[in-house]
Order: sequence, then structure tokens, then C-alpha cells
Amino acid sequence: MYSYVFYLNSMYKHPPLSIGSYSRKILGILTLFSFFSFSSGQSTEIANDSSRLKLYLDCDHCDFAFFRRNMQFVDYVRDPKLAEVHLLVTDQRTGSSGISYGLNFIGRGNYEDLNYKLSVFSPQSDTEVETWERLLGTSKLGLMPFVSRTPEKDILQIKYPRDSTNSVSAEEGKDQWDYWVFRFGLMGHLAMEESQQDYSGHGSIRIDRITEKLKFRSDLSYFRNLERFQDEDEIIEGSRESVDSDLEIIFSLNPRWSAGYFSEIKSSSYENIDFGLNLGPAIEYNLFPWDESDRRILALAYQVALDYSNYTDETVYELMSELRAKQLIRLLFIMRQPWGEIETELMGSHYFHDFSKNRLTLEADCSLNITKGFSVFAEIEASLIHDQLNLPAGEISREDLLLRQRQLETSYSIFTGIGIRYTFGSIYNNIVNDRM
Repeated sequence: MYSYVFYLNSMYKHPPLSIGSYSRKILGILTLFSFFSFSSGQSTEIANDSSRLKLYLDCDHCDFAFFRRNMQFVDYVRDPKLAEVHLLVTDQRTGSSGISYGLNFIGRGNYEDLNYKLSVFSPQSDTEVETWERLLGTSKLGLMPFVSRTPEKDILQIKYPRDSTNSVSAEEGKDQWDYWVFRFGLMGHLAMEESQQDYSGHGSIRIDRITEKLKFRSDLSYFRNLERFQDEDEIIEGSRESVDSDLEIIFSLNPRWSAGYFSEIKSSSYENIDFGLNLGPAIEYNLFPWDESDRRILALAYQVALDYSNYTDETVYELMSELRAKQLIRLLFIMRQPWGEIETELMGSHYFHDFSKNRLTLEADCSLNITKGFSVFAEIEASLIHDQLNLPAGEISREDLLLRQRQLETSYSIFTGIGIRYTFGSIYNNIVNDRM
């Protein structure tokens, strides 16, 4: 099997190519495709006489070698259009920082009438292997209705380890913490070269309680960074420090409507904020029921907030503090299907005292399976920025500019990427070889 990936990213700068050089590169790529397509074309669609079920495993968190070793009653194919079963595995983070996996069994061809979903929970304490074992066990169970229609059903055996230690008692199933989860974290960073040193530290505390009806999240974090450069005989030093505390309380009103309250307290030398407070209510509507959120979301949220800032230095608007009101609208669209995946968020905001002080942000990731073996993917993060009320007045020092210790004025920020994938060759690959 051959696979090619071409990726273009706007963050990387290359010298401009002449027309002749560009044409030669394109010709070389097409020649490479033609050579491998011709050399492997005879074996691409060789029929498989195996009676085993043809499975396409669509799972970002699965180790394929592990599955091939431990689930050998199926044939693994490289393209969903060649499969009789498309196993699409989605995931969502739970309130205890575990992961709830949705295993969607999608039948094709003679199995189109079989289409259902099973769930499995992997707690935070699971190792990778333990997570794979949970997914493997549920995958085997979910494939049984498909396998029951193949000759393989005559040689498979089902075993039930009747052991009282495997059952969960009522006492064991009771949550002694009543859904409260506490997290503490500390991290240090050190990078040194002859003329450059970088030190940073980060600490955080987080408290969550998440149920079907109520979602409570709060966190407190502290970050400090010190940088030191030596430019010939000159020493350039700079530091950044920030404190951030967030609180959110969200109520599930019904399968589609939600209401909540959000607040943030912060201090940031980079953003010229000595003390900042942002708080306000929000409401959200999802076109689809939230119990389908692992596969699809189309949600519209609206928030009104008060924004108070006490600045470290006087701003370009000659203010040391201000209290403003603003509104935010967010549209979130997520679709995870066998044909690909789309995740898009569009968010707009503006201050009421001056509508020209606004911001529009788009974040999007898209991967589409165009045809057998060929897919395209793209991502973008882009913002139109016109609400930097916090920018300090006066000239930015050379140290702050070189070390990025202060936020600079800008009207936009962009990150984009686009690429293609093309795969051809043998459609069956059950061999595991992890050498080297």
C-alpha cells in the first residue's frame, strides 16, 4: 500500500518559484503518481476469497496493531467503501476526566440493515493498553450480529467467566465523592543555550462537578516566564506573569436548551491588565439532542457580559480603568460521519458603548473522503480584531518587542493549512510487523 500526503501551511515561508521551476515540480509529482499507479494497478482490486467480515476501523485512539493481533476473525480493509462494516469510534470527555467512547457499527452492502451504537467508558486512571482492551472487548461484542451471518459463526466461541469478583456491588457502584473531581498540577520548564535562557513555571487547581442536570467548573492557574538573551555585550531580560480564575455553571433545561453563568478574574502583564473581571449569563440551543453530541452538534449560544479592567499602564484611550458591557454570539457545528469530519466554530462580539469595538473569530477543521483512497483536509483559525481596549500608550520597548512581553496592536490573526491524502495498493492488510 502506498500513501502520499501533501500539506500546505501559511505559517511557513518559502522563496517564490519561477513558472518553469513550479511546472517541473508538478510534472514530477504527476510522474510519481503515474509510476506507482501503473506498478500496483494490477494488484489493487484483487478479490479476497476469505469468508471473514471486512472491517474498516475508524478510530483515532486505537492501536491498530493491537486490534489486528487480538481480533483476527475479521479482515481489515484500508478504505471505508471497501468495508462491510464501518466501525466509527467517537469520544467525549466526562466530568471525571475519563473518556466516554461511542462505537458506531455501520453496515454496508448485505449488512445495511445493521446500524447501531454501543458505549464504553474509560476512566482517567486507565493506561493506553487498558483503554484499548475496553474498546476491543466492546468491538468484539458489537460485531457479533454481523459475524452471525458469515461462515465464521460456526468456529467462534463465546465464553462467560462466571466469577463473583467481576460483578459490581451496589456499594461499589455508589459515588462516594458525589461527582466532585479535584485536580492539582505543577509544571516547570527550563531551556538553555550559550546566549539564551528561558525559565517558566505553571501551577493550576481545578474543581468540577458534572451531572446530566448541572455542570460546575472552576479553575485557578498561575504562570510566570523569565527570558534572558545576550546580544554581543548587551543583556536583554524580560518576564511575563499571569493569574487566571474561571467559573462556569450550566443548567440542562431540556434535551436542546441550556442556560448558564460565566465569570473570569484575571491579571496579565502581557495584556496590560492589573485586575480584570468578566461575568454574565448565557443561553444556548442545540438543533440536535445533546445525547447525540458525539456525532453531531449545531448549537447557537448568546451571552451578555460586564467587563471591568484595571490597567497596569495607561491605555491608548488615556484610561487606567473602565467598565464596559458587551454581547457575544457563538455558532458551533460538529459533524462526525463515515464520509469525514467537520468541526467549525464562529464567534462574534462587540462592546455596547462603541459597536466598532468588535471581534469575529472563525475556527474550522475539515476532513472529507472524496473517493476511494483520496481525501482532503483543511484547517483555519482566523480573527478580525478591533477591540483591543487594553493596549498601553507610548512606545513599545525593544526588550518587550523582541521577547513578546507586551501585546501588540493588530487588526487580524490567521493560521491556515490544507492538504490531500491519496492511498492505493492492496485493500487487505491484516499483517502486524512492528520491527525496528
